Amino acid sequence: MRENRKKVTIKIISAVLAAALIIAGAFGGYLFYRFNCDKSNAADGYAAVYSDDLSAKLSTDDNGIFRVLKINDTHFINGTCENDRHTLDGLKAILDKTPCDLIIVDGDLVDGFNLNAKYDKFGAIDIFAKLIEQYEIPWTFAPGNNDSEIDGSNESIISFMMRYGHFLYGNEKNIDGAMQFMIDIYRNEDLTHRIAVMDSGMRKPKAIGPYQPISENQANWLNEEVLSENVKTSVFFHMPTNAFQNAYDSGEAYEGIDMYEADPYDGIKGDGVFDEIIKENANITLISCAHQHSNNMCSFYNGRYYQLSSVSGYGAGRDDYIEPSCTLTVINTLDENAKTMYSFEQIKA
Repeated sequence: MRENRKKVTIKIISAVLAAALIIAGAFGGYLFYRFNCDKSNAADGYAAVYSDDLSAKLSTDDNGIFRVLKINDTHFINGTCENDRHTLDGLKAILDKTPCDLIIVDGDLVDGFNLNAKYDKFGAIDIFAKLIEQYEIPWTFAPGNNDSEIDGSNESIISFMMRYGHFLYGNEKNIDGAMQFMIDIYRNEDLTHRIAVMDSGMRKPKAIGPYQPISENQANWLNEEVLSENVKTSVFFHMPTNAFQNAYDSGEAYEGIDMYEADPYDGIKGDGVFDEIIKENANITLISCAHQHSNNMCSFYNGRYYQLSSVSGYGAGRDDYIEPSCTLTVINTLDENAKTMYSFEQIKA
């Protein structure tokens, strides 16, 4: 009797182990497929290449006013799931009521590593881009850390975006990153302001390693570009540098922007190199970032604004007190005073 019970117990344990092995094998196989397949060329075979050194030229109104609407951390999955539809509806409501001269998609447009079988990165980008294109406003993209983690590189995303008529792009040769270029802002024939769009990197290795800091050659490029024209310059990239912590702690907060610190602002090691290189450049008057979903700030520090926006997407992880929004930056390009030339507003649907 005892021997029979022992045999039954062994059979049950063996069956459970076998089932567990089958499930683990299937899950492991799915993980291997999910994180090693590349669907970036599945739709229509677009090439992951684009022109270097392309510059852009835009104009202010007669009063020298130029308005930038920043969208960041939407974390789209496929453009059709519930959170994505909610985000798109919110963005449409904001765009309908917010005149602007340029839209900057400031990183993490799409989600990174995930197990969602319905993830469709380029389908989501297409739906988003078609919404933006309806407004006939120039727009551009500063890559985030999540955008290229799966199903295609940042270069392939930018190449894909090039099919849309109002998309601005470019990349300086021989420096790190997939997007580095200047947008020159003119009033009549006079260059009155510049906007730098930069790639702030991702993780190394992807999704599990430490965040990459902005490299020295990127910082030198920015510093030299700004010095070359000697006009005030606003800089947009995704991940904040260590100076944002100093600005949050010791800067003068901009009235009307809520300030939150759910995570430290100086969490990326090595970004002190960027801060040190551009520290004395008085023509860099704004650095605008995203990335830290529940953090939010705008402070004047060391002669410039440091501004970081919380999420624009309903699918992005965030604390309960954060309602998705976009940031409108209005630049008076004729004002030489870095502190008074900007106004900022967070706009919700």
